[in-house]
Amino acid sequence: MAGEDRRKQILQLLKGQILNGSQLAKQLNVSRQVIVQDMALLRTSGYEILSTRQGYILSADNQFTRTYHVRCPESDIESMLNVFVDAGGTVQDIFVIHNTYGVIRAELHLCNRREVKQFIESIHTGREAALHGLCKGGHWHTVSADSEDALDLIQQDLRSSGYLIEKNTAEPAQDEDHR
Repeated sequence: MAGEDRRKQILQLLKGQILNGSQLAKQLNVSRQVIVQDMALLRTSGYEILSTRQGYILSADNQFTRTYHVRCPESDIESMLNVFVDAGGTVQDIFVIHNTYGVIRAELHLCNRREVKQFIESIHTGREAALHGLCKGGHWHTVSADSEDALDLIQQDLRSSGYLIEKNTAEPAQDEDHR
């Protein structure tokens, strides 16, 4: 397969899913190094391709984004993250506001229950710590979706689940637990 055709196929494969270099290499019958080179060429051609711990993700042009201020006990993290992905959202990140360090942000890019489960398992096995604990559960998630309706549904589900912290400010303010 010619390089240009392979790169077009990579873009198709990355629509709506995250794949790592090995998965792409296997599907396209090339080496992982060829995939790395293709990613560099695609990026220089103007495609926004993010590298995450799960793999590559293609940034969607027509995505809507919203930030939610939430709080939940540690035992509910998986349930809360599932609220986002079940309504069609992708949890782009988590961030907390710390008195000493300011904003601490971590990229997540979770878009389905399988990825949420893997993320939770990595926390439970001790491989990673949850930022969630820095502010007693009060933290923010940036979430993207294909429509404002999906983001509205997420907000409604977060509210009914008791996870949403609602304030009259549009900008994230310092969490009450750290004032």
